[in-house]
Order: sequence, then C-alpha cells, then structure tokens
Amino acid sequence: MSFSLPQALVLLIPLGLFLWKRGARPGPPMPLRWVLLVLAVGALAGPELLLRHAGSDVVVVVDRSRSMPLDADRVALELVKLLEAQRRPGDRLGVISFGREARVEQPLSAAGTFGGFSRPVDPDASELSSALDAAGALIPPERTGRVLVVADGRSTGADARGAARRLAARGIAVDFRQVARAEVPLDLAVVSLDVPSAVAAREPFQFSAVVVASGAVAGTVRLERNGQVLLKGPFEFRPGPNVLPFRDLVEKEGLASYRLVVEAPGDGVVENDEGHAVLRVEGPPRVLLLTRQPRGTLAQSLEAAGLRLEVREPFPVSLDTLDGVGAVVLENVDANALGEPGLNALAAYVEQAGGGLVMTGGQDSFGQGGFRRSALEPVLPVSLELREEQRRTAVAISVLMDCSCSMGMTVPDGRTKMEVAAEGVVGALTLLNDRDEAAVHMVDTETHEIFPMSAVSDGLPLDKVARGFSGGGGIYVGEALRTGKKQILQSDKATRHVLLFSDAADSEEPDDYKATISALRGENVTVSVIGLGTPKDVDAKLLQEVASLGGGRIYFAQDAMSLPRIFSQETITVARAAFVDVPTSVEAAPDLPLLGKLPTQGLPQVGGYNLTYIKPRSSVALRTLDENNAPLLALWPRGAGRSVAFMAEVDGKFSGELRDWSGLRGALESMVRWSMGGGGEKGEAVARAERRGNLMRVTLDLAPGEPMPTALPTLVVLPGDGSSTPVEVPMRWEDEDRLAAEYTLPGRGTWHPVVKLGTRALRAPPVALPYAPEFEPGSPKEGMELLHAVAQVGGGVERLSMTGLFAEAPVSEGRVALAPWLVGFAVLVLLAEVVVRRFFSRPQLRKPAAAKAVRPAEVPALAGVATQGVASAPASRQEAPRQSSVAQSEPEAGEKPPSEKPSGGVDSALEAARARSRKRLGR
Repeated sequence: MSFSLPQALVLLIPLGLFLWKRGARPGPPMPLRWVLLVLAVGALAGPELLLRHAGSDVVVVVDRSRSMPLDADRVALELVKLLEAQRRPGDRLGVISFGREARVEQPLSAAGTFGGFSRPVDPDASELSSALDAAGALIPPERTGRVLVVADGRSTGADARGAARRLAARGIAVDFRQVARAEVPLDLAVVSLDVPSAVAAREPFQFSAVVVASGAVAGTVRLERNGQVLLKGPFEFRPGPNVLPFRDLVEKEGLASYRLVVEAPGDGVVENDEGHAVLRVEGPPRVLLLTRQPRGTLAQSLEAAGLRLEVREPFPVSLDTLDGVGAVVLENVDANALGEPGLNALAAYVEQAGGGLVMTGGQDSFGQGGFRRSALEPVLPVSLELREEQRRTAVAISVLMDCSCSMGMTVPDGRTKMEVAAEGVVGALTLLNDRDEAAVHMVDTETHEIFPMSAVSDGLPLDKVARGFSGGGGIYVGEALRTGKKQILQSDKATRHVLLFSDAADSEEPDDYKATISALRGENVTVSVIGLGTPKDVDAKLLQEVASLGGGRIYFAQDAMSLPRIFSQETITVARAAFVDVPTSVEAAPDLPLLGKLPTQGLPQVGGYNLTYIKPRSSVALRTLDENNAPLLALWPRGAGRSVAFMAEVDGKFSGELRDWSGLRGALESMVRWSMGGGGEKGEAVARAERRGNLMRVTLDLAPGEPMPTALPTLVVLPGDGSSTPVEVPMRWEDEDRLAAEYTLPGRGTWHPVVKLGTRALRAPPVALPYAPEFEPGSPKEGMELLHAVAQVGGGVERLSMTGLFAEAPVSEGRVALAPWLVGFAVLVLLAEVVVRRFFSRPQLRKPAAAKAVRPAEVPALAGVATQGVASAPASRQEAPRQSSVAQSEPEAGEKPPSEKPSGGVDSALEAARARSRKRLGR
C-alpha cells in the first residue's frame, strides 16, 4: 500500500488530542468516534493498493505515408487483429497512424475490436519521431508496455532515435515490423534542380540538375519553363549521379518556374522523376491590374502615368504570380473570380510580403461582390458590415440545404462539408432583421425540416441549423424545390427568395422542377443556387438551369471553405442595398493630402458607390455628401503593406461625372503609388534562401555598419498557392552580421520566405519542393537499418510474428484508490455513532458533590425564612463569619453528616439553609 499524500497522517495527532479533550463521551459512541477519525484522515492521505500484475499496454504505430505499399493498411489491420486476440486480463491495445502528423486511431482499450483507419493524415511525410512521442503520451505514466512500429523505415523530420530514448527512459521498448515496397531493379530520381536565386531580365545564365540512377539505362529528359517545353531528348544515364547542364534567358520579369522530368523504362519509383525550381527574374516593380476592361479608363490612366502595367482578366492569383508585383489593382472584381486560395494569397501578399492593394467599386465589388467574411476583408481600410440603413424592404427567404452522404466528407480543418455549410447559413440568417422571415430545410431523398417559415423577431433556432447532419443518397432537386415553394408562399413579404444549396456532382431527381420554378416566378419569387463543385461537374448544368429559370444567381464553390462567404454574398444581394445607385456629390476629407497634391474643389459627382464604413485608425480622403456621409476613398497601412479602397466605379454604368474628371488620372496614379510604398525604408540587408531535402534555410546578411535591429527579425513562410496559413519562425544570430532560420517544408509546392526586419519586409527567393523527401533515392535495406537503430535504443526487436508480444511486454503496477472506500465506511460509522448515541447509550448521572454552605448575606431572605425569625437581620450579619466557619468545618465525631443533595437550584439552597439553622439551634 502507498499514500499519495502521506503528510495528511500527521493530522491524527492534533485531531486525536482535540477528540480526547473536547469530544470524550462515556460509553459505546467513543470508540466509534475514534474509528471515524482514523477513516477520515486515512482517506485524506490517499491510500492506494498496489497490484503487481495489472497487465501491459501495447501501442501499434502505423506509417500511412505515400512511400508505403498500396496494401499497407490491410497488413497493419491484420496485425492489430492478431494482437487483439492475445490480450490477457488487464492488457490494453491502442493504434496510432502517422504521416506528417500522428493521429490516435484507437485509444488504449482492453476490449473491443479495431474498425480500421479513419483519421486523415498528410501522406507527404513520415514523421516517425512525432508518432513515437504520441505513443508515449498515450501510455499513462504509471503504466508501461511496448510500442510496435509498422513502417518502411523511410522517416522524415527529427531523428526517431531521440523519441526512442525518451520511451526507453520509461522502460518502454520499441519493436518493429517492416512493411515496404519491393526493392525495384531500377530507380531514376531527380535529386536537385539548381537555378540561380535571381537574375535580371534578358540576362543569360546557366543552371544544372543532378539525376541519380540505380543502374545504367537509356532514358529521356524534358525541361519546361512556365509550362513551355525548352528541351526534350534522349539521355544515357550512368549508375550513380548524373549532372545535366542547362542554359536559358528570360525576357520578362517575374517568377520563372522550371520543371525537369526524366523517364526510363522499368523505373520502379515514378514519384521522384520530377524536379522543380523557381527563378526570380528581377526588374522594376510592376502593377497587376485585374479587370474585365483591358482598354478601359483605369488601364489607360495607369499606363499613361508611366507605371509598368500588366493587365489580366480576373483569375485565381497565387504568390507565384505576384512575385515582382508592387501593387495589385482590382477593378470591380467578384471575389469568386479570385477563389478562396487566391484571396488567402492576396491577403498574405499585403500583410506579410509588404505588397500594395487597390480595390475600386462597382456592383461586383466589396460586400456585394462577396468580400465580406473573406480573408481579404481584414486587409481593407473599410468595414463591409451591414447596418439597418442599407435595408430595401422586408425579405422572406427559404434555404434548402443538401444533406446527402457527400456532405459528410471532411475539409482541411477537420470539419465536414455539412458543418461548413451550416456555418454559412447561420451567418447569412444573422444578416436578417426583425421584419424578415426565414425557413431552413435539409434535403436528401426526402425533406427534413429544421424550422418552418418563421419571423426573425420571434427568434430563429439557429442552433438547430448548426447541428446539421449528413444523411444518405443524393439530393432530390425536385423535392427540394417543392418544399421551398410551399414555405415561401406562406409569406407575404415584398421580396421572397428561395436559395438552393446542392452538390454539383450529386443532384438527382429534378422531377417537375420547371413547373415548380414557373409557379414561383409567377408569384414573383426568385431562385438562386449555390453548387458545391465546379461548372464541369455532371449535375452543374441542371443547377445552372435552375438558377436561370428562377431569375437568380448561380455560384460554384470549388472549395467548401468558401461557403460561408458565398452565403453571405447572396443574402446581401437579396436583402440589402450595399450599392447606392443614385448620383452623389463628394467632398475632400482631411486625409486627402496623404496622396499628394490633388484638387480639393470642383470634385465630380459619382453615379453610384459601394456603401461601407470606415475602420478605426484608417484615413479618409474623400467622403459622400448624402445622408450616409460614407467614405468614398480610404487608405491605411496593413501589416507590412498598404491598402486603398475606392468605393466609386471608375469605368462603368455608375461612373457618372467621374470618367470625365480632369483629376482622375492623377488620383488613380496617386492611389497606386501610395500603395506601393508599403515596403518601408530601403536598406542593404540581403535575404537568401536554399533548400536541402525538405529543410529550407534562410539567412539575413546585414550591411556592414548598419545599426543592429531593435527587435530580432523573424522569418515568415508563405505557401505559394495560398492553401495554408503563413508560419512565423524566429531567427537566430550566426555571426555578428548574419541571422538564420530553418523551416521544415510541410509539403510539395512553392514556398515564399519573407524576413521581417523592423518595418521592412525582405522577400527572399522562393524555393520549390518537387516531391516528399521519403521518395529520395533509397532502398528497403536502408529503412531496415533505421528501424533496427530505433529498436536497439530500448532493447526492442524485429517482430516477424505477433505471438507473445503481450507476454513479453513489461507488466504494469496497477493502483487501486482506497480513499472512496474509506469515505464510504466513514459515512457508515458516522451514522452508527449517531444511532448508538441517540438510542442505545443513556447518559450516566454525575455523583453530586456536597452542598456548599450558603452565606446568609447571599440569601438573606431564605435564611430569614429558615430561622423563622429567631435571629434578626443585623444579628445574622454579625454572626455570618462564625456561621460560615462552622458550615465549612468538618462535622464533629458522632455527628451524622447531612444528607447529600444534588447541588444547584433554589431547592438546594433552601435545604442547605435549613440544615445550618437546625445545627445552630441544636436540633
């Protein structure tokens, strides 16, 4: 037995003394009180009973990366089933899968069966060290056991032997079972494609590639730049490394992406047949204008201002396309044209890389263009919130949500598509006000009512929407539209709208959808559709036709994470007037001089503008003169960059007098040039980057004599495609003028390192990772050597058979807490003590002490009554000393002592007075 808090036993001494002095009671209750004291203090000390044979814990760690064989999951599942059959009483089995991260597939369990692998992992890496640490965390500190690794031994990241040492310190050994691809007779791998970090436009340069061949073979080589084939031809590969020299010249500034592909018959590992590299072609910063009017007023104005202008149709931008760009101008661009990754990339470009952004207004821009709740909204100097003054009329909306089985699939953040869609619906409904009405139904092969058409003023049960579920089958479009018709026609609001959300690849059974939509249009009800997928999906045309016949809009959400933004955009379009479409006069605001010398008088009227609200700490250069008094031109620094919002439409239906204003060209040029100044003061510090495997190393060389930075610089790593969030890493000093940082690249693609140095953002050359490092040239023999090294650290072995694994695992010492039992017994003893004291233990009367003589002076009236007037009061006072001494003296020999009476009370005093009186009178 052991105690978790043995110090509590010391309380027995003071509590025992207290019970002895103050709580003593004759009879049976006293032993019960002593027992109660011992039980209470014992429970407080936390006694535990040690069990020497409490079973063992075995954790199976399974590699699920891309380098594993295709049937690796099946083999691992069979091994787990064999171990489940060997469990003894007290034995527990857990399962962990890993790729780049470790996932607990099954906690330690003494019963039950493993149902298979269900947790998603990133298969582009094999972080065995992290998986072993996760196994150690799964086994409680008070228990022990073994770890079984099922892997091919191609580990990436930290050295797994370190994690094995941490397990060995706890007495946990690591066994292994190698499951690897068969050794291939030939492997041709591109191990490097080395290009200069940067070159000037039209500057010839050389670069090279290294291709490793496991044997002599004749193959082909293809080199591409930005998708264009530069070279293709045969090549004789020798065993070992082969160096391939190349040369090139790039005419245009920006980022040049090179791709080298080698092919040979009989190549057993095709994953490492590609090499990627990116080259920065330097030149003056240029302006990227995204517009549907390539020869419009804005494009002509910026070109005439002498800016290096690149005009393109709106497209999903990336940090690769933004390399070398000083500012991005969005002219009335819908957020859906940029895509969710593009919005993320553009936000990182401004905040982290120090780029500039200018957004102009129109009916496809700002809140009405879908930028509310997007990654770009925090970058803008104006808020896209919705207020009551933007109301048109009261609105009724019926939302029909696809809840088919495809909605149960997970998105990158771990939620299901249904949960993301429910978030979008909840966000959209919160934009309504008390005058509006709404209904929400989920549909698969039938309708599931979340709540019927209800007034917002009565409170919508949004929690029911958030608990959306995924059912079965596809969504029956005809059934959904009939439900929407029934609900929306119950409302008499001026604006009535049906919104259908459906999977573009799983929309079935349209039935009489044309007749249903025709009936809705006859009642002046519109229908819009949000399709999860792309316009190329099998059911996309049906959804497009539904929206066209319904007089609404069609949205395609290729990325499920864009659903909350799209739901908000549609609700704003239907229920709110985020665009003021009447001519409005403007005036100069106090911050207009920030843009330079611009006219403050004779400003033109605008034909319309996007209604927004100024954010704190942003600057207002122009504002409207209507009842909204809204900002028309606002700007602010954001992170390392700058952002400008111009809410008027530059060239379009609502430009008004703006298109003919003489100061328009100067104003547009000033906006763009101001946004390009976000990089801060220039210096001679140089940031460089290189890649070794999947490890990126970035250095920052300070100029000699440059003042030391007041704060330590940091490295920010930006994904080129905007698919993940930026990561910030602290840099460390390597020399008196050099700082460095390293970062393990999480996956394939292009990565842009940015060094934050004070107010400056220094963009280091981007690096490209063509394939996971575990596909680098190697053999199963090398993997076996690594697994042997990991096992030898703690005395583990190779497990060709699972028999006896539990029997050979160390037995844990179980601990059974006794405190709850002691508390239970203490309660029983307490009840017993109360019962015994109340009903079975009679109190013993104390033997009364001899009554003390009472002085006559103390009871004069009683003494007078007792002596019946024989002595007067003064005489009684004179004889009081003598009477007192006589009363206190011992009785003489032969005298019978007075009978003892219980002391206390009036009767006792009277009796004592009579006794003294009789003695004086000799009676």
